[in-house]
Amino acid sequence: MKNNTHHFIDLLLIMTEKELKARYKNTIFGFLWLFVNPLLQMLIIGFVFTFFMKEPIKNYNYYLFTNLLVWNFFSTSLSKATPSIVFERSLIKKAKFPHTIIPISIILSNLVHLLAALSLFMIPVIFIKTLSISRIPYLIPAFILLISFTVGLSLLTSALNVRFRDVAFFIQALLIIWFYATPIVYSFYIIPYQYIWLWRLNPMTSVLQLFQHAFINYPLPGVAMITVNTFMIIIISVLGILIFKKESKNFDDWL
Repeated sequence: MKNNTHHFIDLLLIMTEKELKARYKNTIFGFLWLFVNPLLQMLIIGFVFTFFMKEPIKNYNYYLFTNLLVWNFFSTSLSKATPSIVFERSLIKKAKFPHTIIPISIILSNLVHLLAALSLFMIPVIFIKTLSISRIPYLIPAFILLISFTVGLSLLTSALNVRFRDVAFFIQALLIIWFYATPIVYSFYIIPYQYIWLWRLNPMTSVLQLFQHAFINYPLPGVAMITVNTFMIIIISVLGILIFKKESKNFDDWL
């Protein structure tokens, strides 16, 4: 059991390193791109939405940048992990190893990007004095929920995509809708009361609010909402693991 765990971790680290090297191979700026892209998004989206928001959000650029970093981790991980088993079909047929390593290594490489970007982001946040040591612990549940949700959903979609290749295209379309159905460019508190229950059923809403609270002192999600979202994430995570385990037995037949 101990040897199997070490073997799994070693393979996971090797695949993660491979993913990181492949992404920035032959680039001049390398890891800087992980900060540049959300920065450009922030400037463009921030410029446009500032004109349409009836109630300006305090420190809007920092609010938006926090959300974009977290969302980009989630969306990039999910969109890349979903077709990953199909893309690595030759590797799966050649060697025997835990297939979960493939989507999880993609998520882990994106987590490295997120941690690096958030570390850089702390510099201006400290400068405007919105970061407090007392709120840093909120990053623990924020990361636990974010990673659990991303891994669970990615395992689910990557397994289903082997049998139903439309899943990858569906996820790409869903992420576009999901982006605007999540309080990323706007505040959760401007949503009309009669529709707010829809946003409360979105696990990413609670996740983003935890990051917002930790970095820029925005309000925490309500107890009821965070409880429901946590329960949903647990269900999706367990479902993803079970379905992946079941479907992986037939990967050779479908690949």
